Order: sequence, then structure tokens, then C-alpha cells
Amino acid sequence: MSAAPAVARDARFRIDVPAGDLTDALATLSSQTGASIGIAVHSRGIESSAVRGRHSVADALAMMLATTPFAAERIGPTIWRLIPRQPPIDRDAPSIRPLADIIVTARKIPEALSRIATPIAVYVPRAVARARGSTGIHDVAATIEGLSVTNLGPGRDRPFIRGIADSPFNGFSQSTVSVNIDDARVTYDAPEPGLRLVDIARVEVLKGPQGPLYGTGALGGVYRIVTNRPVPGSFDSVATMGFEQIADGGVGADASGMINVPVFAARAALRFVGYVHAESGWVKNATATDKVNDTRILGARAAFRIIPATGWTVDVGATRQRIDVRDSQYVDIDADDLTRSNRLPEPSSTKFSLVSATVAGPIGAQRLTLATSHAWQDSSETYDLTPMASALGFASGRTYVDSRRHRVFDQEVRVESAEGHHFAWTAGASYLAATTVAVGTLRDENRRALPFSFALHRAATEAALFADGSLEILPRMRAGLGGRLFRATTNDERREEIDVAVTARARIGITPSASLTYSLAEDRIVYIRFGTAFRPGGLDPTNITTARYDSDEIRSIDVGSRVSLDRGRLSLSGGGFRSSWFNVQSDYLLEDGLVGTRNAGDALIVGFEGAVEWRPGDWSLRAWATAQRARLEKAPEGVDLPADRRLPIVPDLSAKLEVDRTVTIADRRITFTLGGAYRGHSRLSFDPGLDRAMGGYAIFHADAFTTVEGLGVHLGVSNLSNNRADSFAFGNPFRIRTERQYTPLQPRTINLSLASHF
Repeated sequence: MSAAPAVARDARFRIDVPAGDLTDALATLSSQTGASIGIAVHSRGIESSAVRGRHSVADALAMMLATTPFAAERIGPTIWRLIPRQPPIDRDAPSIRPLADIIVTARKIPEALSRIATPIAVYVPRAVARARGSTGIHDVAATIEGLSVTNLGPGRDRPFIRGIADSPFNGFSQSTVSVNIDDARVTYDAPEPGLRLVDIARVEVLKGPQGPLYGTGALGGVYRIVTNRPVPGSFDSVATMGFEQIADGGVGADASGMINVPVFAARAALRFVGYVHAESGWVKNATATDKVNDTRILGARAAFRIIPATGWTVDVGATRQRIDVRDSQYVDIDADDLTRSNRLPEPSSTKFSLVSATVAGPIGAQRLTLATSHAWQDSSETYDLTPMASALGFASGRTYVDSRRHRVFDQEVRVESAEGHHFAWTAGASYLAATTVAVGTLRDENRRALPFSFALHRAATEAALFADGSLEILPRMRAGLGGRLFRATTNDERREEIDVAVTARARIGITPSASLTYSLAEDRIVYIRFGTAFRPGGLDPTNITTARYDSDEIRSIDVGSRVSLDRGRLSLSGGGFRSSWFNVQSDYLLEDGLVGTRNAGDALIVGFEGAVEWRPGDWSLRAWATAQRARLEKAPEGVDLPADRRLPIVPDLSAKLEVDRTVTIADRRITFTLGGAYRGHSRLSFDPGLDRAMGGYAIFHADAFTTVEGLGVHLGVSNLSNNRADSFAFGNPFRIRTERQYTPLQPRTINLSLASHF
């Protein structure tokens, strides 16, 4: 590697860059050091080496590029460019590089995945996912253990982690999973907005209650999307295109593009991402000839990064996405039959927007981060309510339109300790304000609004101080302690017909956490963790005593381990958990089909989970399994309930096995993948009459991926056996009490995708 004369003493940075695609690795290094790295050579698809520890930029680049055909040339104090290395290395030779550690930031400080004293899983898009262009939360749930998702439709699904599931219905209780994009919290009581995972670095899933760091509502955990940031000093662009054929359906297509443009003399960059997804339907109305549940998704993201000084970054971004679904995807005859009895169309749409800004940099030996964001999520859902029109007082009613507007403003300032200090900590303050406005409209056969009125307005705030840290108390042993002091307020107003109810309440509380970690070796740990979380109460007009439902809280104990063997090629993780959930809040269906919220009682969730990843040469094996028992045990009055009152959605058993094999055919490296997953039996709801069985199926997929002259090519088949099992036993709240409802798995789908780096 050649270099221009350097300053007498190069700055050293805390660097954590996993092995992976070279272009992505250089972007990560740039964001961590502030260096500008020009890429005038073709680097997409080339694997880089991992770099971890305190290094200068020069040393980090030398280690990163050691197994590539490139070297780094210094052309300025903080500016570098890639040049070809002579002689080039054989990129087709089998790699014996050990598995690199993944650095995650979900706990507000950079940490190596192998040493975190908390249950966490990380989804990193592999080459197949990058070639496909976009994926979503269902793809993440299929890849990692412990995450379950309803299947009402894109933009309408609710995630649950580790059995902490309150309801399948989209009511107005705060979500049990905090959904975040980078440092921005984007949901409060809304469903996961169906975010497409285009141009992302990873998804981090924290499991179990995360009250100290994420505040009210994070009872089940955190689903955090980490995007790729702009890379100053480097032009880059990627385009993908794909086509799919759904059995019993039609042809769909998707496309995405990314461009990274350096500006301001390599001290800043703009990054633009755009994508479109068109999916054919596969459900048919009895009297229709075409499929009805077509889906269209259109989205874009823009980000700007500037490096005003060494170690400092300023990030500003905006995201916009729209989902339109022509009709619902459930059937009412049998899950094996993709035909639904004739009924009125039930379209839905979801619009999501986010603006955010983050400033981060060193203050002495510490690091300061200031983050602010505002998220908007608007949805509209139409239901055929013909059987229930009379119950709402209008026999001429035909459809019910549920319109909602969600707003979340989130602001946080925090400081983290110096890297390498024996006492690692972060502390800060945060403020969150969330509003929800919901309006229900009844329409007749001519789509005229009837004089029926339902409206809800909620305003919730949380102001908090938080801290979390760990200290080495003995050789190889660390003790951690965290806590959050918060003041949460809710102000609810709900109107049905002429009845008006208003309630306001404030709550001050503390949510603590504690952990103990023992390192058997550098890459082998065991830990025990205690976690808590709290969720404020709200308005329940059916409660004739208080007109409210109370707050609920959860306390959890985790015992787990992470082990790396065979120079990192074999990694194992797993553990057991026990969560006690008090005063469970649950959205439930009223007799007229509308949704209310109440306290359902106390629940206990006990389980075990494990995951393994093994890479012996050109083979790769990934497997995981979760066994859990999530039951509602006591009624609100303290009376014991039947032994099998299951919490909704989550199965007792789920597992996955996936195997890769990379071979050389005609001088071309091709990776073949075969995988299968099992989802155990689960129940829709613990409410009498709606305790309906679903799940209990296995599903398989196969993929092939290669690179041809820089063009990534992927061919895949999902649901190989064309299984039509019931994935979700719900679709319409106004008809479910009079009929069975099933949501079949998406039929066998063949996908061809292309990805090119320019």
C-alpha cells in the first residue's frame, strides 16, 4: 500500500467493521472515522476482511484489503482512494477467513455481538437479499428466532417478540415492540408500517423488556432498522430488478436503485434510494374472474451526511413510503381454497413518512449524540360489514371505513463513555410525544356516509432520564445496571354515537435492569439478565367503574450464552427466559365489531431458544429453534384460568434449518441454498369464541445466486410444496363471529432478480 507523507501521529479510532461486501465495509469505515475513501474501481461483490479495535485509518485499510485485489493510496490528510494491487489474488479460491463479529448499536453504544449480555438477534442482508432489492419484516421473522408477525397485510401487521403478544387486532393499545429506524422511534400504537428493507446494513432485534433504554411500550423488545449512511468522498450506485410468478396468481415485478454522490470537497455526501414493488394477488372472489389482493408499494429515502470536523458527523434524512392493497387476503371456505365468498371490496392503504436528524461526535474522551425525528403514519381500511350493519344501528350500512392518523415526535440526547474504559456506560434524556386520531365511517351501497359516528383522539407523552452501564468487578466478570426515570401522560377522548368519554392521567415510574456476565474466553460468554418495561393505561368505555384500563408491566429473567469455536467458523447462542406479565392490556372485539382495550389478567411466558451458524469451507449451515409456553394464567380479579389459555399468535414451537453450498461451475462461483421452517400451532385470541387454531405447518425454499461480470443473478422458489396452511385466522372484524376466516400462505412463487453496481 502506498501512502503520501502522513502527519507525525495518525489519529486512532474505535473501529468495528465486520467482514462482508467491500463497498459496504468501506462505507462503514468512512462513517466511523470521517475519512473520505474514493472507489474508482469495481468493488461490489468482493469480500473484505474484518477490522476491530483501535487503529489508524491506514492500518484499518491495510487489514480490510488484505484479501482483496486492491490497496489504498493516501492522497490527502483524510482522503484515500483504492488502486489495483499487483499481482491480483485469486478471488475464486476458497476462503478460510473465520466468521467476523457483528457490531450492533441497539443498546446505544457499539458492542460486539459475541459479548452482549442481553438476548439479541441480527438480520444482515446476504447476497440473495441484496439481489432481490427489497424485503420486509416477514423475511426477518423467517430468518431469526423469537420474532412473530401477524398476517393481515403489508402495513397492517403487528410484531411480537418472545411470546409477549397481547392481541391480533389493531386497536389502540401501545405496541409491545418498539419499531425504530436508526435513532428514530417510528411507532407508538400503530402497526409496523410495512417498511421495505432496501439499502440497509442490518436489522437488530432486542428480545425481552427494554424499558431502561427505550421507554414505555418496549415490553417485548425492539425492532431496529439500521440504514446505510451516505459515504463522503465516494460515488456509488446500485440498481436491482426482479420478476416473480405466483402460482394461482399472476406476474409481479419490483425494482430499486441507490446512488451515493459526494459533495463539498469530499466532506459530505448525498444518498438517494428509491423502490417500487408490484405483487399479483392470489385470492379470488366467488363471482370474480381475476385475483383481488394485488399490492403496490412505492418508496424513497434521501439522506445527507456532512463531516464538519474529525470524528463528528451530521446526518439528515427523509423517508416516504406508500402501500396500496386492492382487497384483503383472507378466505372463508377453507385455507386450501383460495376462493372467498362473494363480498364487497376491502381495499387498504398505508402512507408512512419520516424526517430525522442526528449529530454525533467526541466531547473530550466521551461521545455525544443528539437525535430528533418526526414520523407520520396514515392508514385507511375498508371492511364489508353487511352482517353487522343492524348492530351499528343502520341496516342499510354496507362498508365500514377505518381511517387513522399516527404521529410520533422523538428527541434524545445521550453521552457514552470512552472506548476501552473498564466502565462502559451511556446516559441521557429523551422526550416522546405521540398522537393518534381515528375516525370510523359507515357507508351505504352508494358509498354515502351514514350518520354514524366513531372517533378517538389520543395524546401521549413521555419525558425520561436514563442510564445504562457495565463494570468489570472481577477478572472475566462484568456487572451491568440500568434504569429509566420517566413521567408518562395519556389524554384520551373516545366518541361513539353521542357518548363522549374523556380521561387524562400521568404516571411517574422507574424501570430498572441488571446483568452479570462471565467470559469463559474472549469469544465465549454466559450471562444472566433482569429486565423490565412499563406501558401506560388508557380509556375503556366498557369499564363502568373507572372507564379506564390500567397500566401493565413485565419483568423478565434471561440466562444465556454465546460461544464461538473453530476460529469463529462455528457460533452458538441460546438460553432460557421467564417473563411475568402483570395486568396484560389487550385489544378485543366488541359485539358490534369495533375494537376496545381492557386488562385481561396476568400472564407467564417461559421458553428456550438456540441458534447455530457453521461455515466449514464452501458449506454454510444456519439453524435455530424456539420452544415457549405463553399462557394467560389469572383473570383480572385474580382467579386462576384454565391451563391452556394461550396468548395470541405465538406458537409453542418454531424452528428453521438452512444450508448453503458454493460450487464452481464453468469458472463461475454459484451458491445454492435449501431451507425449511416449521411454525407450530397457535391461537388467534384468548377471548371465548375467537380462540381459533392456526399454524402447524412446514414451508421450504430454494435459491441460487451467482455473479456474472459484476451482475448479481438470483433465482429462487419460495413455498416449494405450495403449502396452503392457515397463517392467520382473521381478516374482517365485522364478519368473524359469523364465519371462519383463514389467511393462506402465499402460494409457490418463482423469483428472478438482477442486481448491478455501477
